[in-house]
Amino acid sequence: MRRLEYVYAALAAVLLGTSHASAAGWVVRPEWVRAHEDFLASPQLRGRGSATPDEAVAAAYVASEFEAYGLRPAPGMTGYTQAGQITLPHDKGTPAQTAETTNAIGFLPGTDPKAGILLISAHLDHLGVVNGTIMPGANDDASGTTAVLELAHALAAGPPLKRGILFVCYGSEEFGGLGSRYFGEHPPIPVKSIVANLELEMIGAQDAKLPTGYLMMTGFDRSDFGQMLRSKGALVTTDPYPELHFFQRSDNYSLALKGIVAHTVSGWATVPTYHQPTDTIANLDLAYMTRAIQSLIEPLRFVANSNEKPHWLPGGQPHEK
Repeated sequence: MRRLEYVYAALAAVLLGTSHASAAGWVVRPEWVRAHEDFLASPQLRGRGSATPDEAVAAAYVASEFEAYGLRPAPGMTGYTQAGQITLPHDKGTPAQTAETTNAIGFLPGTDPKAGILLISAHLDHLGVVNGTIMPGANDDASGTTAVLELAHALAAGPPLKRGILFVCYGSEEFGGLGSRYFGEHPPIPVKSIVANLELEMIGAQDAKLPTGYLMMTGFDRSDFGQMLRSKGALVTTDPYPELHFFQRSDNYSLALKGIVAHTVSGWATVPTYHQPTDTIANLDLAYMTRAIQSLIEPLRFVANSNEKPHWLPGGQPHEK
């Protein structure tokens, strides 16, 4: 069994319940442990003080793996979810409201803790219920969240990778990018160790302005990341809507402002179902989505195994104004 199993525990933590066993602040869910007895019997967990490895032993193993990379729970971090408090301005006389949002974080260790970490991300929220109407968000951004899960599965299925990979699904992108902003301010790893970030958003339908099968990459000409991925077979190309400033309008931007080479890939940023009740699975082009995700696997594997890292091109890195 490959080590990604506890990445799935991380990404599924929000859905699977709250009981847990912990070690060094990291959490392993009991339901995951019970479902993976073969992992608990694996050589990695033998000799750790228990003849029959249990949840605490598994948690200790996960914690030791994470700590080899300098991953420790950040302030406000509980297990595999990240939460913090942000106060937003509101009109005087308007009652203050409290809401909860979550970043789901998973990690696939590499073989060289000094090689840096690749970040693959999406956002897991949508609009909820608006004026009594459910806004499903199948494309925006269940499609991207699905891509993160599928890429995690595929990248863990091959040989061990040199670089570790963080898989993150942010909360509250739709409400000011709060999840990614908080992640950028309270990263569970040193920001400088992140070699690049690829955000996946709205990849469930293709814009007719793009070559067949391709995803657009926001800010493509700002760095050499897009060219690096494309040279290895990724179906990515330039953004046909530079005037709409999509580079600054997704979760990648919070990381780019920290100096990380970070871009978003999308299939159709101006799709008619955008923020509509028609954003349902029936309106997804699953064949296109599948092909796009598959085209990213080997290029991302290359980045994770390479000594190369993407760089900003002159004038490409954004800065706080």
